[in-house]
Amino acid sequence: MTIQENAKKDRRRKAGLIIGVVAAVIAAAAIGAGTYAAFTDTETGPGGTQTAGTLDLEIGGTGVQTLFTGTNIAPGYTKDVTFTVHNAGSIGGTLSNSLTLTGADGTCTEPERTAEGGACKPAGDLQDQMTVVVVSSPASNVATAPVAMTEFVKTPLPGNGSALAAGATGTYVLRFALPNDTSTTAETNPNNKVQGDTVTLGSTFTLVQATT
Repeated sequence: MTIQENAKKDRRRKAGLIIGVVAAVIAAAAIGAGTYAAFTDTETGPGGTQTAGTLDLEIGGTGVQTLFTGTNIAPGYTKDVTFTVHNAGSIGGTLSNSLTLTGADGTCTEPERTAEGGACKPAGDLQDQMTVVVVSSPASNVATAPVAMTEFVKTPLPGNGSALAAGATGTYVLRFALPNDTSTTAETNPNNKVQGDTVTLGSTFTLVQATT
């Protein structure tokens, strides 16, 4: 074998080795590019249902309450009225209230005109002479001093701004009266001013969710 033939055989042998190495590298690359599944575990996370609470104020158990109704009221009249405020909800709240008053002259009688100086006041006078006492309330069991209805409505009832827990009930007792003026028996007696008059008392109670 000539030197040239030996050189050719060496070149072919080296080329085969190179091809073999390249093939091995490609195979290794193919193996490295494969996809393998890792261990996994899926569990159900915690859940639940949320339910909103309720805030439900009831006045006298029905939501509507007549504070007082009277006909043929005359000097010496007195009447106690009891009503409740109840939180029928599941959340505590803060209770507030306000009062309103309107009066009217229903019938202008001759004694009324005389007592009023010749003309009957359109708004009437009953609210000026009729008095109110808060006998007891959720805030106190000590009776307040009697005041005319016109003064009574200028401030809220006792317990305004107080807490009313879920399920709690507060009770009010109010005493309405028309005092008898015995200063004179003449037609000029101040009591004559209220003849035929009417007065309407309104109240609004609001319960607002308590904040922490």
